[in-house]
Amino acid sequence: MPDYRRRTAREAMSVRLDVNGLMGEAIGAAGVGREEVDALAPRVSEVGRVLKARRSAGELPFYELPYEKDAVARVRALAAEVRGECDTLVVLGIGGSALGTRAIISALGPTAPRIIVADHVDPWSFGAVLDGLDLKRTTFNVISKSGETIETMAQFLIVRDLLLRSLGAVDYTKRVIITTDADQGALRQIVYDEGFRDLALPAGLSGRFSVLSSVGLLPAAVAGIKIDEMLAGAAWIDVRCQEADIWKNPGHLLGALLYLADTRHQQNILVMMPYSDRLTGFAAWFAQLWAESLAKAETLDGYPAFVGQTPLVAVGAKGQHSLLQLLMEGPVDKVVGMLRVEDHGRELPIASAYADLDSLGYLGGTGLGALLNRQQRATELSLLKGQRPVFTLALPQLNAFTLGQLFYLFEVAVVFAGGLYRVDPFNQPGIEVSKRLTYALMGRKGFDEARAEVDALLAAKRPEYIV
Repeated sequence: MPDYRRRTAREAMSVRLDVNGLMGEAIGAAGVGREEVDALAPRVSEVGRVLKARRSAGELPFYELPYEKDAVARVRALAAEVRGECDTLVVLGIGGSALGTRAIISALGPTAPRIIVADHVDPWSFGAVLDGLDLKRTTFNVISKSGETIETMAQFLIVRDLLLRSLGAVDYTKRVIITTDADQGALRQIVYDEGFRDLALPAGLSGRFSVLSSVGLLPAAVAGIKIDEMLAGAAWIDVRCQEADIWKNPGHLLGALLYLADTRHQQNILVMMPYSDRLTGFAAWFAQLWAESLAKAETLDGYPAFVGQTPLVAVGAKGQHSLLQLLMEGPVDKVVGMLRVEDHGRELPIASAYADLDSLGYLGGTGLGALLNRQQRATELSLLKGQRPVFTLALPQLNAFTLGQLFYLFEVAVVFAGGLYRVDPFNQPGIEVSKRLTYALMGRKGFDEARAEVDALLAAKRPEYIV
C-alpha cells in the first residue's frame, strides 16, 4: 500500500499531461504557437494573481476541499453508520450532485454496499430502481444545495411516501440522509423539522465543483473507497498547479492551451476520450464541468461573449470505430483529450493460436491491456500525423490517488480558462430560464409571469410545421 505522505510515492503516481499534440511544432497551423502562449503571459499572470487572491479570501471553496479534515471526519463517521445498516445506498441528485459520484463508483468499483445513482425522473427507470429495493436495507442520500432542485425533490417526495408507508413515521427518518446548504433552503428546514441525519455543503460551492466534498465523499466512503487517498491526490496536484511557470503548471497550461485553441484556432469542440471503460463516468463529469463553467453569453464586464467549447465524450477503442473518421478527416474544429491508464490493474492474456495466419497469429502472447494502450498510442500518433490537435493525460494506475488528481486538475483548468475568457465559471444563468418555465408548467406559486411566457411560446407554434 503506497504511503502518499512520501514524495517518492506521490511522484510515482503522478498524472502526467502531454501537450505536444496541441503545439504548432507538431501539428503545424492547427496547433498553438509557443509565441501565442508567450504573448498571453500578462493575462496568465493577472488571472493567476486574481485566483490566488480570491482563494486566500475564501471565495473559491473548491480549492480547499482536499484539506477539510473536520468535514471528512464527519463523512467517515456517517459512512460507517450507513455501512452497518444497509446493503444499498441510493443517491438522489442530478447534475453535479450525481455525476461526480457516478464517476468515482464507475472508476473504483464494484463496491459493497451497492451504490445506485438515480439522477433521472423518467418514471420507467426510476420506478425500476425503486422496485428492486429492500427498503429496510436501503439508505437514501438526498442531495440538493438549494433544496429546490425539482427533479431531486420530486424523487424525495416519492421515496418519503414509500418509506412512510413501509416503515412508519419513526423509523423512516433513519433511512434518509440529507446533503444541503448549512443554513438555508427547503431541505435544511426539513432537517430541522424531521431530524434527518445530514451533511452540510460549504457556502459558495457550485454543484459541479462538489465531487470532493460530502456530495461525492459520502457515497465513496460508504462504498469502501479510500477517500483519504483521493483527497491526497487532489492535494498533490494542487501543489503542482501552484507553479508560477505555466510550462510547469498542468492546470494552468491545459486551461490556457484549450482557450487559445478555441479563440485563436476556432477549435470549439473538445472530445474527451478515455481508454478505459472505468473512466467513462469521469468523461461525463468533465463534460458538465466544461460546458456549464465556460459557456456564457456575457463577460464579467457585461459585454457579449457567447463563448465556450462544446464537450463530447468518446471511449477508446470503441470510438475508433465510430468517431475517428470524423476526427481525422472532418473539420479541424476539434481537440481530442485522451486519458491513458498505463497499468489497468489486471491483464487478460491473448492465447497463441493460428500462427500460420499473419493476420491473426501476431496477437498471441500479448494481452488486452497492452492492446488497448497500443491502440491509444496509435490513435494519438494518427492524429499527430494528420495534424489534428490532441493531448494526453497518462495515469500510472487508476486508483483513488490518481482519480483525485484528475478531478482537481480539470477544476483548476476550467477556472483558469474562465479567467482568460473573462467569464464567471461558477454560475449558470442559461439554465435558470428552463427552471423558471418548468416551475410555471408545474403550477408553482409566484410564477404567473413565467406561465404567461409558456402560453405565448406554445401559441406561437405554427400547426403546419407539426407533421
